[in-house]
Amino acid sequence: MTLRHDSGTRIDIAATLDRLQAFPRLQGKRVCLRAPVAEDADAVFALFADPEVMRYWSRPPMTVRAEAEGLIAEILEGFARRTLFNWVVTPRGDDGVIGTCALFRIDARHRRAEIGYSLRADHWGRGLAGEAVALMLDWTFRTLGLHRVEADIDPRNASSQRLLTRLGFASEGHLRERYFVGDEVSDTELFGLLASDWKGAA
Repeated sequence: MTLRHDSGTRIDIAATLDRLQAFPRLQGKRVCLRAPVAEDADAVFALFADPEVMRYWSRPPMTVRAEAEGLIAEILEGFARRTLFNWVVTPRGDDGVIGTCALFRIDARHRRAEIGYSLRADHWGRGLAGEAVALMLDWTFRTLGLHRVEADIDPRNASSQRLLTRLGFASEGHLRERYFVGDEVSDTELFGLLASDWKGAA
């Protein structure tokens, strides 16, 4: 199925992206998703320089602050082109960055995209990542009208598997030795979520 407005007309994804006047701000019960700003560089660097956070990513930890500055610039440029939405996650009532949620590889023709997410290690185990990703997914399906969302994770990352399963994703395949991070090669597991899955879970 494709997500439609109450009138029954399918959402025009490209037109919806073009009409966005500002980076979407999403607010939940405990977390807020907002656009990154230059002043977030220290917090973004601390997040992505942490080996625990980066253990199952497809790139090594950051080593210099300039990488965080570059990432923020890349995120803002991606929004300007409407090809990337990479929110920073903050606790509600506190503007300090504790994580990120990304929607990328947006394919308007095939009505699909990919997601990624991170959370500072000292906030693990409290359900905050799940709440942040759910906010992003709800906006993705209801505002953009995507049909499918995918997540590509390291199959050793049991916490991420549980998060995706709780949100309704289904495991759709195991790809062997797909990523090299330094000298280590790792497999990947693909998860998929349809708009009908999300509506059914809501």
